[in-house]
Amino acid sequence: MRYGIIDGSYKIQEVIMIFSIRDLSFELGSVLLEGWFALAARAGCALLILLAAWLVRRWLSKKGIPALLARKWHFNGTPILLRSFAVPIQRMCTAVGVYLAAASLPWAIPGIAKLLLVCFRLVMTLLVCEGLYAASDLAALLLASCSPEIRSNKTLCSLLDTAYKVLVIVLCVAALAQEVGFPIGSIVAGAGLVGLTISLAAQESASNLFSGIVILLDKPFSVGDWITVGDVEGEVIDINFRSTRIRSLDKTINVVTNSKICSSTVQNAALRTMRPYKFNLGVTYGTTRPKLEQLMKDLQTMLDASPYTNKGTNIVQLANFGDSSINILVSAYLLTNAYAEFLQMQNDLNLNIMDIMQADGVDFAFPSTSVYIEKN
Repeated sequence: MRYGIIDGSYKIQEVIMIFSIRDLSFELGSVLLEGWFALAARAGCALLILLAAWLVRRWLSKKGIPALLARKWHFNGTPILLRSFAVPIQRMCTAVGVYLAAASLPWAIPGIAKLLLVCFRLVMTLLVCEGLYAASDLAALLLASCSPEIRSNKTLCSLLDTAYKVLVIVLCVAALAQEVGFPIGSIVAGAGLVGLTISLAAQESASNLFSGIVILLDKPFSVGDWITVGDVEGEVIDINFRSTRIRSLDKTINVVTNSKICSSTVQNAALRTMRPYKFNLGVTYGTTRPKLEQLMKDLQTMLDASPYTNKGTNIVQLANFGDSSINILVSAYLLTNAYAEFLQMQNDLNLNIMDIMQADGVDFAFPSTSVYIEKN
C-alpha cells in the first residue's frame, strides 16, 4: 500500500512537469513571435521613412526648388545659393531618410548607432561643402560695387574664384577632421608654424603673388596689350599669380616675374591712339639748296595729304649735317595702334618718299669716305 502511494506521487509529479514544459514552450513561442512582430514593425517603419524621403526629394526637384528660383529676392546671392544647393538638398533628404531608417532597426552590434551618427554627420558636412563649392559665383558679388574695368578683368575674377574654392576645401577638411575626432587646435598650430617656415623660405614667391594682385587691380596692362618691360617687348598672353607671359615678334614666349614688372618701367603701346613715324632722311651733299627745299616741300605735302597721318603734327625740317649726308627730319603720327597696320602704313609712306626723291632728282646718301692724295 505504501508502494502504491509512492508510485502515485511520482505520476503526479510527471504530469506537473509535462504541463510546466508546455507552458514554458508556449511562453518562449509567444516571446519569439512578439520579437518577429517587432522586427517586422521596425522594418515597415524604415520602409515608410525611405518612401517619405523619396517623396520629399521628388517634390523638391519638381516643385519646391523651381518655385523658390522663380521668386524675386532682395539679396543677389540667394538665387546663386539656391541653384548651388539644389542637388545637395535633394541628396540631404535621401541621407536623412537612410539614417532614420537605419536607426529605427534593432542592431545587435554594440556601437553601431554611434557609427551611423558619425557617418550621417560626415555625409551632411560633405553635402554642405558641395553646395558652397558650387556657389563660387558668390565671389563675383565682391566686385559688384567696383568699376566696370575691374569687373571685366577675367584674371581677377579667376583669382577670386580660385581663392573661394580653396577656402571652401580647407573648411571642409577641417570640419571632417573635427567630426572624425582629430585635434583641430594642434593641426592649426602646426599649420601656422609650417606656414611661417614656408613664408620665410619663399619670400620671392610671396612678392610675386602680391605684385600679381597689384597688377590685376592697378591694370597697367591687360591680356592682348603690346608692352615693353626692360629689354622685353611683345604681346601679353597671360597674367597669373607668379609671372606674366609676353610673346615677342619672333613668337618667343618671355616669362617675366611680377615683382620685376612692378619694379620696372612699363611702356604700354595699347594705351596710345597713335604710333610715331620718325626718322632722319639722309641726302647727298651734292644736293643743291633749291632741290633740297623742293624735296622738303613735297614731303610735307605728301604727309599732310596722307590719310594715315594726324594732321597738324607732321614735321619735315633740315635737322643737321652729318659726316656723309644732309639729314632731314621726317616726323608724323600714324592713326593706328595695331602693329601690323602700322607696318603697312609705314611701308606705303616709305615708298611714297622714294617716288618723291626720284621725281625731284635727289639721291640717298650712304656712309662714305673721301681720300685726297697730294702729289709733290
